[in-house]
Amino acid sequence: MEEPKFVPYEKAKELVDNVIEMEHPTEDGRRIFNVYNHRGESICWFDADEVEAEVDAAEFEEIKEHILHFIPDWAA
Repeated sequence: MEEPKFVPYEKAKELVDNVIEMEHPTEDGRRIFNVYNHRGESICWFDADEVEAEVDAAEFEEIKEHILHFIPDWAA
């Protein structure tokens, strides 16, 4: 299996406009963090439980900062 590749953090900051917590569209009770570009298009999403297990965040901004380090290269 190929290792995932991520865009550099600075590029991710330019690419990402918003991260919104929402319910998964097809799986009831599953939360995701949907990532949007500046055109309002969803470019990728992350499982909320997995992200929250990776980062001990007191504020949602900390979660958003963490996500910026893991934007896949194919999302650019």
